[in-house]
Formats: sequence, structure tokens, C-alpha cells
Amino acid sequence: MGPMAHMAMTLRRNRRLLAVSLVSVLAYVPSVPAETFNYGIDAGVGESDNVTLVPNDKVSQTLSVLDLDFDYKEQRRLFDVDAKGDFTDLDFLQGAYKNELVGRFDGLAQYVLVPDNITWAVQDAFGQAQLDPFAAVTPENRENVNYAATGPDFEFRLGRLNFVTLSARYARTDYEVSPFNSNRFIGTTALNMPLSALSSVSFGVKSERVLFDDTLVNTDFDRSSAFAHYDLQGLSTQFSAYAGITQVDATTGTNEVPLVKIQLTRKVSAAATWAFIAGRDITDATTNFSNPQTGAGGLVGTAVATTTTANYVVSYANAAWDYVRHRTSFGVSARWEKDDYFGLPKLDVSRETLELRADRQLTRELNVGLIARAYRSAYTFQDFAETDGLVGAKLTFRRGRGLEFKLQVDRNTRTASGTGAGSGYTENRVFLTVGYRPHGEEPVRVVPGRIGRPGYGVESP
Repeated sequence: MGPMAHMAMTLRRNRRLLAVSLVSVLAYVPSVPAETFNYGIDAGVGESDNVTLVPNDKVSQTLSVLDLDFDYKEQRRLFDVDAKGDFTDLDFLQGAYKNELVGRFDGLAQYVLVPDNITWAVQDAFGQAQLDPFAAVTPENRENVNYAATGPDFEFRLGRLNFVTLSARYARTDYEVSPFNSNRFIGTTALNMPLSALSSVSFGVKSERVLFDDTLVNTDFDRSSAFAHYDLQGLSTQFSAYAGITQVDATTGTNEVPLVKIQLTRKVSAAATWAFIAGRDITDATTNFSNPQTGAGGLVGTAVATTTTANYVVSYANAAWDYVRHRTSFGVSARWEKDDYFGLPKLDVSRETLELRADRQLTRELNVGLIARAYRSAYTFQDFAETDGLVGAKLTFRRGRGLEFKLQVDRNTRTASGTGAGSGYTENRVFLTVGYRPHGEEPVRVVPGRIGRPGYGVESP
């Protein structure tokens, strides 16, 4: 055997050892403390030409507004936190509605109790949900919802690379008006096996027990799943795939469906990234609410109405493209979802959402932004369909280290058809605000509550 052939054989023989060594090194590299905190606050006045969202006899209203948004991330050796909030306080000066605070908060904190073995997690999701799915989203058709969960995560090494993870969660969900309050007990275990420095495979099971405060309206249930998971983390490509089965047991019967989820993210250039997610599983309204909202526009909206706590089969596909270069940013996303309820076909519904965002830094101090959104829902076995639309523009003038003045104009529309569909409307809003944003990064958002639809989170197995 020649020297070159011997070298090639040696490289092939040691390729696996090299990957194993790299994974081992990365696993024990101490984390570097990192913290980012972006926030903004502004106040101002605005005018709506149809604050009650009706087709006729429109009511104009002057509003005072106070906005607060923040995005906080901290990563340390023993503590991680990721919290994002966006809130608006609205005061209807002519008394059309009472003062209202609307917005969304998603937070996750993890504290290491025993390094490399035990971590404690706390999660919270707060926002608003629609009460009547057929009516326009006004302050009288909204309620606050809060989902809080906490519990430990355990990790045990099996040899040099393989490890087992166990997690337990207690979750509490509270609805301001609807009788859907519940307690959840969730357990997950998985065997994780690295395949290389960039890829891994795991096999897991998840079990969930849901107990409702009001069992006259709701039915307690058990939901469990078994799945295999493949994960690849490359320099420009991230790929994840789940495959398995999910089963739900309740007094009304037992149902099971295949569990499938595929997620692909690709950075195609220094400026552009695209992502795709698709899947099918069993879920419920509370679990869907607890997942962070998504979408190119980053809009804070009111979640769809929780008409029942029954389980349903969710099928979904979501695609997004984002471009950021120099003084221009652009994003577009599209979402399709179909919900099929077990034994309740009248609740089966399909939803489509399209969002578009564009921003341009005209000068060092002047920025212009555009946003558009279209949402459509249609019930499969009911005579009801609706289409909501939003088009908005903003002009922001920044001065000094954080002072900014903003003019924002939005046009909201709704068309509805079918029995009990309510009525359509058009509304125009204009706001002038002055605020402080020390980091000069403004989230793309509108005054909450008009579009009234979230960007449907995706539940991970």
C-alpha cells in the first residue's frame, strides 16, 4: 500500500473519532456571559374614524396611547433568560370603551441547579384572545389569557457522548372570562445520540395530563406521543425533522394520528434568509396559545377564540423570507393551517395568513416603513368565512441618542359572509407619538387589537 492510500485509510478511520472529540470539546466549553436589552417607550394621541368597527353609523374617537416594548436576553453559566414583551395602553377619550391594556409577553428563564445535570425552567405567555369568533375584535370581544409553566430538566450521560434527558412541567392556564381554566402535568424523556459534530438523533416520549376546573363544560384528557428526531446544525443550513405518533385519551374516546414536523432554515446570502416549517399533530387551543407568535410583520394580535378545549388535528405549513442589507430590510411570510376536531365537525376551520414588511433608512435620522397583512378563515361545515386586512405606513424621525417622533397611519378592513357572520367594516387610524429608544431599533408593529389574529405558533413534540 502506497503512502497516499495509507493516508486516505487513516483519515477515514479517524473521521468518526474527530467528530466525537469535537462534540466533547464543545460540550464542555464554558459559556461566555452575554446580555442584550432593547426597549422603547412612547406616548401620543391618535384618531379613529370607526372605533366600534361597524359598517354604518360609525363613531369617531380620539385616543391617547402609551406603548412599551422590550426584548431581553441573558446567557450566563448558571442562568439563561429570554423575555419579549409589547404592550399598549389605550384610553378612549370620548368614552367609547373603558381604558384598555393589550399586548403580548413571552418569557423563558432557566437556572442551573447542578451543572451538567439539573436545570429549573420557568415559562410564561400572556396575551388576549377573542371571545366571539364571528364578531369584530373590539375591547368588548377580548379577554386576557395567561399560561405559566415551571419544572425541572435532568440530563444524564451515557458514556462519552450519548445522554438521556428528562423533564417535568406543571402548567396553569387562566382565562379572564371563559370557563377554560386548567392544570397540566407534562413529562418528557428522550435518548440523544450525536452522529457527528453537526448532527444528532434522538428518540423520545411525551405524556400530558390536563385537568379542568370546570368539568361540566370541559373534558379532562391525556395526550401522549412517541417520536424520533433528527437535527442538523450547519453554518448556513439548519434542518430538523420529527416523526412519530400522538394519541389522546378522553371520556369521549381515543384518537391517534401520525406526528410529523419538518423545519428548514437556510441563509442564502449575507443579507437573505428563508425558512420553512410544515407538520401535522394533535393539539388544543391552550397549547397553541402558549407558543410565541410568528410572522414577517411581527404584529401583536388577539388570538383566535377558544370555542372549545377539545383536542384537534392541526395541519400546517409556514414559509418566510427575510432580507436585511445596509439601509433596507424586507420580509414576507405565508401561513396555512387546518384544524379538524374529533367529533365536532362544525368547528373544523382553515386559516391563511400573509404578512409583508419593508423598511428603508432614508437618512441618518429619517426612516420609513410599510406593513401589510391579510388573514382569511373559513369553517368547513358552517356557512361562515371572513377576510381581514391591514395596510400601514410609518415615518420615524430620530434625534440624538434615543429621542424619536413617529407618524403612523393604518387602514383596517373586514369582510364576512354567512349565517351569524356579523358585519364587515373599514377603519382608518392615525397616531402621532414621541418616544425614547436608546438602541435605535424599532419593532415592526401596529396598535394591537384590530387584525385580531396571531401568527399561530408551532408546537414542538
